[in-house]
Amino acid sequence: MYQVLKRDGICASFEIGKISAAITKAFEALEKQYHPSVIDLLALRVTAHFESRIQNGLISVEDIQDSVEAVLSE
Repeated sequence: MYQVLKRDGICASFEIGKISAAITKAFEALEKQYHPSVIDLLALRVTAHFESRIQNGLISVEDIQDSVEAVLSE
């Protein structure tokens, strides 16, 4: 699996659950209805979106955030 470079410079293991949690928070902030399976599918789309940006097994949290925004705006 790959590592995520956080804003403070620390590397952490990638966890797709964190993407799902962020997407869930976005839906809730907008008071939109959702189903957990849809959240999981969107999280997978996000990982596919940023896959080309992974270099040497490392992806920045900013790249992940950009991909979340791009997928949710589609």
